[in-house]
Amino acid sequence: MLPLYTLDAILLDIEMPKMTGIELAQKLVSEGIDVPVIFSTAYPNYALEAFRVQALDYILKPLTPNAVKDLDYRLKKYYGVSNQQRNSNTLQVQLYGNTFVKKDHQSLKWPTRVTEELFYYFLLHKEKAVSKWHIIDDIWPNIAEKRALANLYNTIYRIRQLFSELNVPITIERTTDGYAMHINQTIQFIEKHNTNDLLLESKGYLWAYKLQSI
Repeated sequence: MLPLYTLDAILLDIEMPKMTGIELAQKLVSEGIDVPVIFSTAYPNYALEAFRVQALDYILKPLTPNAVKDLDYRLKKYYGVSNQQRNSNTLQVQLYGNTFVKKDHQSLKWPTRVTEELFYYFLLHKEKAVSKWHIIDDIWPNIAEKRALANLYNTIYRIRQLFSELNVPITIERTTDGYAMHINQTIQFIEKHNTNDLLLESKGYLWAYKLQSI
């Protein structure tokens, strides 16, 4: 539907001819256009429906300077821009043996198991673009294509949302036919303690066995 441009956000008016902004947002999400969506409307009763399609924000008309300023802040937070010190944004990651991700020495609470798995998957591909079809083959190998794609888009959204809430500037970029995660110098890797420890050993991910040489 959209040409492949780098989009920071999509601002949609809910009341549009032929198709509502919410319907358009649903279509964009289903096609993998997964940048933040912001709705504008004169009617507050659309708010709940708007957030069901993963809206970042919901702005009532008329748009005021304060509303635009608040939106700018939310977008910066979404993309990991924070005024906090870099040390507070650092993750400690152990990839071998007893695998973990911690922030401020506390284990991260992942929204779902597959959210955690996809994070490790991107991390081990070292900021390189990975085809969405390869991701699906590795993470959701026995699920129908349409459902697997929906799972992928939703899981990427959850990862972005998690790191936005934690003020950790890790970003996931959409590429021509896939995605790449950029850690932006936010990860401190814990050294391997035992030479016999395997990559992501405590997680048991089948795809990780292909990457044992890392």
